[in-house]
Amino acid sequence: MIAATDRACVFRARTRLAAPPDVVFAFHSDPRNLPVVMPPTLRLVRLETEGPAAEGRLLEIHCRDWLVIPLRWTGRWRTVQPPGLLVDEIIKGPFRIFVHEHRFDPDGAGGCVMTDRVTYAFGRGWWGRALSQTAVRAYLHALFAYRHWRTRVWAARQPAAQGTVFG
Repeated sequence: MIAATDRACVFRARTRLAAPPDVVFAFHSDPRNLPVVMPPTLRLVRLETEGPAAEGRLLEIHCRDWLVIPLRWTGRWRTVQPPGLLVDEIIKGPFRIFVHEHRFDPDGAGGCVMTDRVTYAFGRGWWGRALSQTAVRAYLHALFAYRHWRTRVWAARQPAAQGTVFG
């Protein structure tokens, strides 16, 4: 768990989707779907994992951001509770702390509300906190705005979404 003394930042994003929680959970629990929600500036170079989300399972991700900046990290699925909760964390990579919680709650109309909560800290000391609260927060805002848009488009195309009524 993250201690209060770690002075981590928290970012949240929420969107309503036309697909039910179990369908969205299955999509997000399969790392092979990452390219579907990645912005065009972020390219997946290599993904290594033993399969879909399972507690304790590792994934290694190599990307290129802005097509030239190499990003490498190793993550672990911390919590996998279908169909409502996935939690992954970076155990090796550019962040000191990075815990990503995905929640999928029924919306009462056949779809779901997807909430992403990221607890993160980049670097140490006052400069790390300043960078986390400015540049990293702005990056996460843009990244998750894109991810949520792509997920909404994907969810609307799912057979389970065809009878969903929004209004």
